[in-house]
Amino acid sequence: MSAILLLMGLLVLSYLGNLLVTRRATSGAGLPSGVEYAALGFVLGPHALALVGADSLEAFEPIVQVALGWLSFTRGLDFGIAGDRRVRAGSLALATFGAIATGGAVAYATWFVLGRVHAGVSGVDRVLLAGGLGAACSETTRHAVRWVVDRHGAQGPLADRMNEIAHADAAFPLLALAVLFAFEPVHGVATPMPLRDWPAVTIALGAVIGTGAALLLRGEMELEDTWAAIFGVSLIAVGMATRLRLSTLTVCFFMGIATSALSRHRKELREMVLPTERPVLLPALLLAGARIDFRAIPPLAWIAAATIGARVLAKVVFGWTLAAASPAARKAGPLLGLSLMSSGALSISIGLAFALRFPGPVGDTVLAVAAVSATVGEFVGPLRLRRALIGAGEIKDLRAPGEAAA
Repeated sequence: MSAILLLMGLLVLSYLGNLLVTRRATSGAGLPSGVEYAALGFVLGPHALALVGADSLEAFEPIVQVALGWLSFTRGLDFGIAGDRRVRAGSLALATFGAIATGGAVAYATWFVLGRVHAGVSGVDRVLLAGGLGAACSETTRHAVRWVVDRHGAQGPLADRMNEIAHADAAFPLLALAVLFAFEPVHGVATPMPLRDWPAVTIALGAVIGTGAALLLRGEMELEDTWAAIFGVSLIAVGMATRLRLSTLTVCFFMGIATSALSRHRKELREMVLPTERPVLLPALLLAGARIDFRAIPPLAWIAAATIGARVLAKVVFGWTLAAASPAARKAGPLLGLSLMSSGALSISIGLAFALRFPGPVGDTVLAVAAVSATVGEFVGPLRLRRALIGAGEIKDLRAPGEAAA
């Protein structure tokens, strides 16, 4: 398949996929975060049917970087906001604790397995692989939680708490990404800096560009001018991050946070920008899936099993912590934490960013395991969340009358 045909296919997918996801949000068809598009990409990619070749994927790397940056920018605009209100401080603290605990457990499990199997990964590569999987598998996609809550009309303190947690746990994995990207020296910089300074530079770069975007948008502007300003500034952020080999995801995430925090038009910006997430997300997932290589490293199956096992254990323990902190959570049962197993777009985006930054066994393994973890989580998380909300008495009329009678 030529690059032109692939581009046309991605544009068609962006249009049709947006319609399908919109229908799915109301009908409940398909997986909440669209992980099936990553599976489709894998089938079409060079490691399966080879309808999309490796050369075509390489030609699309600049577009992929822009897509990742835009998705992370929208995540930054939406960070800490559930619905139309800011999440509570308690939910932010719980979300951060849960992300750190889950990411730490996954990183430790990966480190342990790499020390027990012959993987040919050691030194800095071992740190990058363990840390990359910890970052990729630490979040809970907000789409899955919102999908269950909206589909079943859940109302109550537990539904609100779970929705807020899912909207407030993206900071840790993206901060971890900034640190991990600094492990490989950046060349071509006039003033060399130690490793400890590069994460701060990554965050500061996003914050400064986001502040500039907020200043540009401080007055009343036409819709076309607003789009031009936002997209132009985001391209600057992506270009600078890519040139310095920093984490594009982290730079654009903090750009979104700064823009949302400092702009007096933050509500209008969210209403304008957030609907563009889906048209960009589905082609990005397709391209990410096309890069997945399950033969990236011999013990990949052991690493994936350890990663998923550690994630399950960490989520169960986090559920106990949540039950201790929230009376509403105690009614949901001891497996409440599995309600937060879903990891989708951000997890695969981190895997894809790793595959682009560290091509070879390390990056390919992070992407492949992140996709497996996201797939498992999509089948476990929504089901457990529904059962938890039933236990808490916050879902009504779950079954149709005929099913209830049967």
